[in-house]
Amino acid sequence: MSPCSTDTFKFNDEKLFQVLRDCLPDDLTNTQNLLCVFDDVLFAWNSKNCCVLSLNWRLNQVKEPNKVAYQTLIPSAQQNYIVNKVLASNEGNLLAICGSRGVSIIELPRRWGENGQFQNGKDAIMCRTFNLDERLFSNNVNLEILQIKWHPASPTDSHLLVLLSDNSIRVYDGETLRHVWRIGPAPFTTVSVGSHKNFMNCLGDTAVDFDIAPPRVASDARNTTDFRTNTILINDTFVAKSKQPKVEWPIVILRGDGNIYILCASVDTERPHLQGPISFLPQVQDNYGVDSCGILVVPTLPPTVVIAESSGKLHHAVLVEKEPEGFKNTSIDENDSTILMDPSEWDLFVIETVELELGLTEKADSKVFHCPLFLKKDIINDYRYFVYHNAGLHAITIYFIHQLEEFVNSADENFESLPMLSTNSCAEYLVCTRALNTNKLNPVLGFSLSQSPSGLIVLLSSGQVVTLDLITDPSLIRGWQFPTFSKMKSRPGLESPMKKIFKDSFENHIRNILKAEVSQPILKLDKSVEPKSQEAFELLLQATQVLREQSFLKHDKIRQEIQKRVKVLQLLKEQQLREIAQLQNEKDKIRDKAEKLAEMYEDINEKQQMLYKRAQDIVRISTLRLPQSSSMEKEFFNNLEKIKQRTSLVTKNLEHAKIRIKAQAEMLENAKKTAPGKRVVLPPNKELAIQEILSDMTNQIETNINEIKKMNAIINIK
Repeated sequence: MSPCSTDTFKFNDEKLFQVLRDCLPDDLTNTQNLLCVFDDVLFAWNSKNCCVLSLNWRLNQVKEPNKVAYQTLIPSAQQNYIVNKVLASNEGNLLAICGSRGVSIIELPRRWGENGQFQNGKDAIMCRTFNLDERLFSNNVNLEILQIKWHPASPTDSHLLVLLSDNSIRVYDGETLRHVWRIGPAPFTTVSVGSHKNFMNCLGDTAVDFDIAPPRVASDARNTTDFRTNTILINDTFVAKSKQPKVEWPIVILRGDGNIYILCASVDTERPHLQGPISFLPQVQDNYGVDSCGILVVPTLPPTVVIAESSGKLHHAVLVEKEPEGFKNTSIDENDSTILMDPSEWDLFVIETVELELGLTEKADSKVFHCPLFLKKDIINDYRYFVYHNAGLHAITIYFIHQLEEFVNSADENFESLPMLSTNSCAEYLVCTRALNTNKLNPVLGFSLSQSPSGLIVLLSSGQVVTLDLITDPSLIRGWQFPTFSKMKSRPGLESPMKKIFKDSFENHIRNILKAEVSQPILKLDKSVEPKSQEAFELLLQATQVLREQSFLKHDKIRQEIQKRVKVLQLLKEQQLREIAQLQNEKDKIRDKAEKLAEMYEDINEKQQMLYKRAQDIVRISTLRLPQSSSMEKEFFNNLEKIKQRTSLVTKNLEHAKIRIKAQAEMLENAKKTAPGKRVVLPPNKELAIQEILSDMTNQIETNINEIKKMNAIINIK
């Protein structure tokens, strides 16, 4: 395989990795993680110069090689320990570096400029650095750091959780120690003089790893146990606080003997309660491992827990909460009175166990290779995680998570529809650094994931860099390999006859046959030592045997399947040809019948048009013969209507006049009664004028009355 095919990002030629290749750490036998990628910045620890190298890798992919220079971040405080891990904070403001004997926090400088580099691309930058608890490690020679993680609920992106070998987790806010959480009894004695191991470590009673599960609302029973937390002091009197839901983050802790404990705490919890050990279901004698080395919590619903053993076994389990059983009593650990123990609120249901192949070894080899396994989540796919170790890199895809999520999100409340979770997980051996029984190892010194484009970056102890592209959404491929027929079943009338005969496509059938049962990893051995001829020959024989078993036999089976499918298709073709001839005869009959129906339609259409014209003529003639009045009659009718309106108006005026005359007569009568002694004598000229006016009014009234009578006679109104 050419180097270009295993280095898609072309990092082997970058100056940053050339510098790292010249400054490899002294310990090249144990797996480390000296690489970290946050967004578009790649961080790498320079073990010789004790500094951090950073590179804008995304910009480097766009421009020409080595056009974007790397930057050197120099810590302001010296590290008195060997660094074996680099971890960026959740928002990328801080960088944690740690070893087995110390941990430091580096404040990253600001980014600006055209290329988005630190301080506009300055070559070397002095960064403010805090060494955490230096005196603690100098006073305790046997104390070691086992794991560090940034807390996801930190409001300032500065809370770091540090797991120590004395069964404690220290919570730091920047350089300040906030809490010390006890997760087990502290070791008190050693096995022998000069040995760093203690009895508890040998028995597996000390924590070896931890991970943070998704948050949840704290139960009421736990909220009411702490009196000072739930009360406030007002006027020398304790008053209960208002109950508010408190969010806590379960911290899943793994011990060396395989037991799992959970510490429910938030960032500001001073004395959390420890729960455990959690029951494993179904139960086995070895409790699913006696040499556990790593744990990973996949943030699903319910959470999926992965437990790793140094022998190469991975246990996939589902963390399920128990039903509430009321108030639970809190006990104190017998070995350490500072530890508050609660009964476990969870159960672990082990779904499957995956056994990894640690190197290309002979099948007849009885020796089992053991090495610590380190787990890392996939940032682009919740169904996948990675395992890196001294023998290379594995990618594990958990298929039952998708089935559980579909069951949880479904509206069906019938618990009988719970899936059987029979789909096994897929373990791909991506990079192999150990072949046969050689003692020469090429462990992983750095492993990280990138986004946009999605890929993985692996740095080996030999200085080689492996970069591979990752599939963004493997569920699409999983959908192609495992098609569902729910939509087809809902509409059975639309299924074609071929699909009824062949329920699954032949392409999927061939793909399932060709599906590799054994993954072929990229072989990356230590080039500093040439393998022996016998070892190379055995490796060639093993590869040839795998090729014969995985390729030749499957291709023979595919050839037989193709021959069977060809015979079936030939028979179907003959049957379809006969059916086509039959359908052609029926088509001719239908065509003849259609022609006859078309002729009948034309005749009926002509008769309908003729009847339509006759109906139009009848309507026109009947309309012309309807009775109609002349214009003179219409004018006479209009005049009569006007006369009627005027007559009604004159009648109304006459009625008003009569009422006024009557009113005036009454007034005169009243006036005569009130003044009988007085007599009004008018002058002769005025009297004559009044008489003339009255006579004229009388004549006019008589004229109006005569006209009204004539009009009534004309209109026939009595």
